[in-house]
Amino acid sequence: MNRLKVITTHSNPDFDGFASCVGLKKIYPDFQIVISGNPFQNLSEFLRFYGDFFPFIYENELKGFNGDIEELIIVDTPDIERIGEEIKSKLSSDTKITVIDHHPDIRELNIENKNLNKIIKQTGAATTIVANMLKEKGIKLSNEEASLLGIGIYEDTGSLLFSSTTLEDLEAVIYLFQNGLSLNTVSEYIKFDLTIDQKIVLNNLLQNVKTYNVNNYQITIATAETEKFIGGLAAIVAKFWYAQNVDTLIVIVRMAKKVFITARTKSPDIDLAGLMSVFGGGGHKQAASAKVNIASVEEVEHKILQVLPNYINTGLKAKDIMSSPVRTALATESIEEVNKIMEITGHSGMPVVEGNKLVGIVTKKTVDKALNHGLGKRPIKSIMSSKLITAKLDTPVSVLRKLMIENDIGRIPILDENNILVGIVTRSDIIRAESSPKKSYLEKREEIKTTFNNISHLINERLSRRIVNLLRLIGFFGNEMNSPVYVVGGFVRDLILNIENYDIDIVVEGNGIEFAKYMAQQLNAIVVPYEKFFTANVIFKDGFKIDVATARTEYYESPGELPQVDISTIKKDLYRRDFTINAMAIKLNPQDFGTLYDFFNCQKDLEEGVIRVLHNLSFVEDPTRMIRAVRFEQRYGFKMENHTLDLLKKNLSERYLERVSGSRIRQEIEKILEEKNPIKAIKRMAELDMIKHIFPKTYYTATMEEKFVRLFKFIPYLKERFENFNDFYAVSTIFLEYYDKSTLEEMRAKYGYPKKFIETLKFTENIIIPVKSLIENRYPFSDIYKVCGKSNPYIYSHISAYLDEDEQNYLLSYIDTVLNTRIEKVTGKYLMERYQLKAGPILNNILEELFCLKLDNSNLSEEIAIESIVKKHIEKIEDSSKL
Repeated sequence: MNRLKVITTHSNPDFDGFASCVGLKKIYPDFQIVISGNPFQNLSEFLRFYGDFFPFIYENELKGFNGDIEELIIVDTPDIERIGEEIKSKLSSDTKITVIDHHPDIRELNIENKNLNKIIKQTGAATTIVANMLKEKGIKLSNEEASLLGIGIYEDTGSLLFSSTTLEDLEAVIYLFQNGLSLNTVSEYIKFDLTIDQKIVLNNLLQNVKTYNVNNYQITIATAETEKFIGGLAAIVAKFWYAQNVDTLIVIVRMAKKVFITARTKSPDIDLAGLMSVFGGGGHKQAASAKVNIASVEEVEHKILQVLPNYINTGLKAKDIMSSPVRTALATESIEEVNKIMEITGHSGMPVVEGNKLVGIVTKKTVDKALNHGLGKRPIKSIMSSKLITAKLDTPVSVLRKLMIENDIGRIPILDENNILVGIVTRSDIIRAESSPKKSYLEKREEIKTTFNNISHLINERLSRRIVNLLRLIGFFGNEMNSPVYVVGGFVRDLILNIENYDIDIVVEGNGIEFAKYMAQQLNAIVVPYEKFFTANVIFKDGFKIDVATARTEYYESPGELPQVDISTIKKDLYRRDFTINAMAIKLNPQDFGTLYDFFNCQKDLEEGVIRVLHNLSFVEDPTRMIRAVRFEQRYGFKMENHTLDLLKKNLSERYLERVSGSRIRQEIEKILEEKNPIKAIKRMAELDMIKHIFPKTYYTATMEEKFVRLFKFIPYLKERFENFNDFYAVSTIFLEYYDKSTLEEMRAKYGYPKKFIETLKFTENIIIPVKSLIENRYPFSDIYKVCGKSNPYIYSHISAYLDEDEQNYLLSYIDTVLNTRIEKVTGKYLMERYQLKAGPILNNILEELFCLKLDNSNLSEEIAIESIVKKHIEKIEDSSKL
């Protein structure tokens, strides 16, 4: 029988109760948040805009569930009567109940249960208890989560002014600030009581309100005067701000002989900090204050209106933050098909089009409900919402935000002047825009200008005649197949850098596999298709290979997984790539041959030596790109730009690299080892703390770096002497040195080391010090052989990391001597016939001793030497028989 695990709070929850539930869900992810009744008004308004960030269900959704509740966590109330009836109905006598509350004055808990656990602490808010639990466990929060928990604490502690506020409340707020708490968000939704004097000031403000239109922005100015100083003006303004719900509020209050100015705005376009600086004050762009001596309220108001236009900038518009092009669903597509698209892309909503006209919008929640009712075969238009709230390209972000809140929607389609769908804006887009400087958005739009330069002269100057002719032929085939074709990626990058690279990747806007088949037929080559990925290899008789792919967008089902593939355009195909330097294409069709497609300022990054990701989720979608970034950085002497480096460090610390299969990580490391100077990349990986995410018990030190330097000097000599030498195994002898056996087994399973390699590693660890001593003191090769035996190349590579250049030369002489020494005349059969010895270990011992003598003396006469060796062994046998 199915059983639930539930987190809940009192019916009609406030911010403290709901925020506590969300925090506990981070600690207990297998629990479901269930809320009862109607949330408080300010929480309800908060959930209209931010609800998608927090997974919860309402109590009535439990009615279809027949099982009992296995575990229940109740927060912000000790009274079981205050939780929902549907939840209470699903409790059993063995339900494990935990109560987390901040009301220690309630002595008896109104709960009868033998499995009751109580966590009761005297704090200003229940959220404080939960936040400090999260802090102790080292759990990181998103900005939205931190702000929600912050509202819970600020509201229940009167912005930390109530006498019930404790040190723990302050510590919790510090933790939330460290995780991205936004005071602007807190002040927008917070609700608390004022003192009598504060209420009088608030009442005066409400009676003296004026609204002005300044540069098309609505500015609300409220004034009040009192003959005594009254503290807590920020709290009064917050109350006014919440009650009046205005876009920009400026409060001017004279208290005795001083005038206090406090301002708040929801618009990212108004610089209140700059405005307040005129009056000697300051603060943040959207919340600031100032104090003026000996001035009247009227004078201050006049001055504000006079200078305010200087601090209003042209605002962000829909066109600045929208996603484009838009993924749409056809009205006739089935609900199942649309759900599959949503699952692959991660979209939580999609516009629906019919005959090139926008006719509706559908959300993932609606699709899920339809599937649960068995309606998957029906067309998507049967469940779409035809109530369309749209906006134009020039619609301000502040207007988009208001439209979302007023209509309780999470996305707005953007139309151009011809009412054609050109983009979509989501809640997340607006939140990002409001929390980032406008300059960063506008600069990004100004900087990223698509360029289409013709670089056919570089093709003709820098490539061999065979490659030029081949590229031109591929362009002709594109025309014959009615498909635009491009050469893309690293080939284009290295052509511009004037570096030889004949790894040719072709992208076709059309059917890549069919194009590859046609090309192979025309060029008398072999085609190897990969239907799942819409790609193919075209292989020529001399072994030369060209990769052909369909222009596509790759969607990653979860971080680190191989991509799912969907047909797309060349711009989208380039946008899916790892870094800007690899995101260029050259068109090959005859009419446009040599035209460089640069959508993302890739040439500029090449010129400036910059490694830059194309979007913020790049390392999440494919964490191996973190290793690749280091490889390209060190290969070309480039540097990761700051934002890319910050993303790498963040995703590395959140252990995204651990989500990737060992084989994919190993492939990336092997590519680094193919570079001319791999030690540079290894050192850089160590600087970024990347090594410990690949080899968890490895600590990179200066001593380890010296070992790698010596190892890489020696590896070429080993490759000359041993076929199929594996660089990854060689460097692993250093990375995995002195690991315990259980961890080595984990590494073997992850990275595919043979069992024999692990045995070799442990063997070498035991002999490495005595062998080093033998080499340092130039002992005879026979003495070294008695310790090493006929070693495999990874024992030698491991030993070489401990030796200086002269000692490595001696080791190399030893290896050559061992490889080239042969016992040519004496065999086991020879010993048995000449000395009447029986088969057994004695024969091997005699031959080994003879081999050692030859190591030290290549001119040794085997027949003469064997006489004394055999005699000695026979005497040993006779002596032991006498005993």
